[in-house]
Amino acid sequence: MQADADRRITEADILIIGNGALGLFAAEALASRAPTRKIAVVGPADREAGASQAAGAMLGCFGEVTTDTLRTDAGRQRFGIGVEAHKLWDKTIARLQEFAPSGSSLKVSSDTYVVLNSIGHVLDSHNFKAIIAALNEYQQPWSEADPDTIVGFNPRPDCRAFGCIRLHDEGAIDARAVLSALEKKLKYEGIHLVDHSVRKIITQQGTATGVELQDGWTIEASTVVLAAGAQSEALLSTASTDINLMPTFPGLGLGMLARRSRGSAFDSVVRTPNRGFGCGLHVVPQGNNREYLGSTNRVVHQVMNVSWLEDLRYLSKYSMQQLDENIAHHQVEHWLRGNRPITFDGFPLVGWLPIPGLYLMTGTFRDGYHGAPLLATHVADEIEGKPGPLGAIVKPTRSAIVTRTVDESIEEYAQHSIATWYEVGSDSCEMPTRTLEEFYRDRARRIYDELELGYGIGPDVLWYAFGDQAGAQHIRTYLSAA
Repeated sequence: MQADADRRITEADILIIGNGALGLFAAEALASRAPTRKIAVVGPADREAGASQAAGAMLGCFGEVTTDTLRTDAGRQRFGIGVEAHKLWDKTIARLQEFAPSGSSLKVSSDTYVVLNSIGHVLDSHNFKAIIAALNEYQQPWSEADPDTIVGFNPRPDCRAFGCIRLHDEGAIDARAVLSALEKKLKYEGIHLVDHSVRKIITQQGTATGVELQDGWTIEASTVVLAAGAQSEALLSTASTDINLMPTFPGLGLGMLARRSRGSAFDSVVRTPNRGFGCGLHVVPQGNNREYLGSTNRVVHQVMNVSWLEDLRYLSKYSMQQLDENIAHHQVEHWLRGNRPITFDGFPLVGWLPIPGLYLMTGTFRDGYHGAPLLATHVADEIEGKPGPLGAIVKPTRSAIVTRTVDESIEEYAQHSIATWYEVGSDSCEMPTRTLEEFYRDRARRIYDELELGYGIGPDVLWYAFGDQAGAQHIRTYLSAA
């Protein structure tokens, strides 16, 4: 980036805080509506700790389905956002391919295999069936597959798959190459990319008027779009502390980029169903014998750029065991860490804030990259004063959306916990499974008693409330004000 030249700008019509997938796609959509607009995107070039730079970028929609996905009207609306976003990706890739790094293809896989293996718990089976039911309901192409025919798939025998389906229309993109292509396209179109971090949002008489960078440089703007992922809540507090916005928690994920030295490389996405508070173990081909491996999710109190040793062990060990024993010989090129923005109720926060001139775009959890082209259209529409395609379900100032009862949430928490227990190989010989499940149910009930909450929340947020005192207090403060 030409940081020194771009940082000299002092004003813009629209300034976007955040240069991840959401921010860059929003800039592209806004520029396409009015090419003469002066648009600036502010964010550090390395995107350290950001979710987009660490993403596996599966174009997963139906592969992410769980038993909870389509159980409520609100859940169906949220899933519908992913379905509509998925339809935009072929044209998006075609539009960006000419700006891709030399010799690289932005789309790295055209299909996905979901494997049901012998490692997990009944949660895996339930979610596997839920994926098939959703594919049938939405009339999407899929077929049963023989795991032995998957190129590259060579798990340890005690981790073998006894069920497998192929999703013909769900592949993956090269997350980092797409970001690079977007940047090149935006610079070609005259959009300013400012390689810096924002210290605070500037307001005058209650209206957002620009930003101050970490070194004191200021940029004025008529409209400020806050799309800084898991850091959005902290930046919003620099403009106002009077907005009782739903809490957003960083979901710290770990990915590995490695080069294969033995065996056949994967040419399709291969993944398990969602389980154990995460998105399932997965491998995404990157071309040239390189592969992306991911799985982890750890809800934390603040944005971090570190990794837990147990997460490194988990990803390495279970990739070798459940995907391909030859992964033991992979040459690790990069460990990628990113913080996904998880809202209290699991739904995005996209729309105008009570502060005039300030627009929010965050809370997308694992769906941000996949949904970015559609969310960008919504942002462009609303900034032009039109209704966006996403509707009121993503409105930032809404009340929490309830999709679970307390009992349903407790049971979901117990099932994720027991799935984790079995996947990591814990020995439950002296504690029968039913006894262990009841232990986790009692644990979840204690959390609800402490929070005095009368409706259910997601299993990952529930886990966070139990394991982090600051997190529990964060939730209590929001509930008290709400």
